[in-house]
Amino acid sequence: PFNPSTVISFDLPRDGRVSLRVFDVRGRLVRTLVDGDRPAGAHAVDWDGRDDRGAPAASGVYLYRLEAGGQARQRSMLLVK
Repeated sequence: PFNPSTVISFDLPRDGRVSLRVFDVRGRLVRTLVDGDRPAGAHAVDWDGRDDRGAPAASGVYLYRLEAGGQARQRSMLLVK
């Protein structure tokens, strides 16, 4: 659980394109956090609990999807206000 923000950390074994997006439980895109090339190494991205328009997201379960290096990972997180 987090309030008001959370950090999503990931490691890249090599340079490449990265997509990190947050979705609600119905699969609707809430926020795009990363969409572009990133260098190899450790990365940390902050999500402040807001959508792409800057509006606060409601309390509840959200999923983030990380795509990099031809692989994808999805995890859940809980926003509590």
